[in-house]
Amino acid sequence: MIHINKEKNIMKKYLCLAPLCLVAFTGCSQAEVDTTPVWSQQLPQTGVRMELSNCELLGTEAVDYTLDRDSRDPWVKKPALQTKGIPVVTLQGASQDEVELRFVENIDTLYLYYDKMMPQVDLDYIVTELDDGSLQYRLDTVYNFEFVVTTENGTDTMIVTCQRDGITDTK
Repeated sequence: MIHINKEKNIMKKYLCLAPLCLVAFTGCSQAEVDTTPVWSQQLPQTGVRMELSNCELLGTEAVDYTLDRDSRDPWVKKPALQTKGIPVVTLQGASQDEVELRFVENIDTLYLYYDKMMPQVDLDYIVTELDDGSLQYRLDTVYNFEFVVTTENGTDTMIVTCQRDGITDTK
């Protein structure tokens, strides 16, 4: 009987800690975002304005890209933003259904569309619609992402590579 009461008391203590943990995690997800752009461009095909903020821009070099490992097609160069920190991408002039977010795997110097899994909202990134209708994507994981924006005017892509304090998504 005493042993069972001890287990119940321990369980009650853990249950009391659960709300505190939820508050702590919620506080992390609501971290302040610095929306001062470190890079900004109007995408050439769609006319959508893309801004990068809340991170350090390490480079803007295009990267070699392919759709799959077995592709016989030649690699293509894709525009890319190399970042450090927690990048925030803001898109002005696009709706959520016009934006596809993909994982991009890095193998040495080649970037490969990773089709095994798609990025999960509220896990890998947080998307917010701002008062002016812009979409803000906060990339919360150290993966590489490809933004594919498709409007009636055309399609643009941009790869955003992410690293934090020496952690990168390289193999």
